[in-house]
Amino acid sequence: MEVAAYRAVAADLRRRIEQGEIAPGEPLPSRADIARTYGVGSNVAAAAVRSLETDGLVKGRAGVGVFVREPSSSTTMARSWTHQRLQGRLAVDGGRDSSDDRSVRSTPHSRTEPAGDDVARRLGIAPADLVVRSEYLLARDGRPAMFCVSWESLSITGGTPVALPGAGPMAGHSVIARMSSIGLDITRSTETVTARPATREEADALDVVQGAPVAAIERTYYADARALETADLVVPGERFRLAYEIPAVSDGVDIA
Repeated sequence: MEVAAYRAVAADLRRRIEQGEIAPGEPLPSRADIARTYGVGSNVAAAAVRSLETDGLVKGRAGVGVFVREPSSSTTMARSWTHQRLQGRLAVDGGRDSSDDRSVRSTPHSRTEPAGDDVARRLGIAPADLVVRSEYLLARDGRPAMFCVSWESLSITGGTPVALPGAGPMAGHSVIARMSSIGLDITRSTETVTARPATREEADALDVVQGAPVAAIERTYYADARALETADLVVPGERFRLAYEIPAVSDGVDIA
C-alpha cells in the first residue's frame, strides 16, 4: 500500500530535523514552501506539519510560524515537606540537575475574584468570598519549567503589605516569607499530584504540545489547621521528574 503523501513529506521533514538540517529553535519552512519543495498540495503540506506537531517535534506560535522544538530531557525537580522546605529551601538532593539556582520566576499577574467552589473547598472559605488569584511562570535555563496559579483569601492578606504577591516590600518572595512578614507562620503543606494531558493554556505557557503529559500538583500551605494559600502547579513531564523527601518518624509506622 502506498504511503499517504503527507506521511512521506512528514517523514522527510522529520529526517531533516533529526539530522540537524533544521535546528531546534529554527522555523519550519512555510506550508507554501513545503508544498513547492515536495510537489504537493497545500492540504498535504498542512497535514504533514500537523503530524510533526502531534509528534512533538515542532510547535506553532500564533502569528509567527512553526518552530522546531528543543529535544526532551528529564531532570529532577525537588519537592520536600521538611523544615528546610518550609523555610524556602529545598532539602532533596537529586544531583546537579536538581539545583534551583538557575530558576527564574516571572512577576505574578494578580486579580481579585470570588473563590468558587473548588478553591473555597481548598481554602476552607465560602464560594462567594474574595480571593487574590495570581498567575506566574517558573523558568529554568531559559525554558518554561512550571506554570503556576495560586489563590489567597483576601480576608487574610487584604489591607496588608503582601496583599499582591507581585507588589509591595515582599514582592518576589516565597509564600512562606510573605506570610511570615505579617505574623503567620506556615507549619505544613500538602501536595496532591496527578498525571494528565496539558490544556491549551498550559501548553502555550510551557511551550509543549497541547495534550502533552504534565504533572499537575495541587498544593496548599497551612498555619496549623488554617489554609493560607492554595495553588495549581503544572510541570512538563517530558522535562522533569519530581523528587519528594518525606521525613522519617520514630513511631514504628512505615510509609507504604
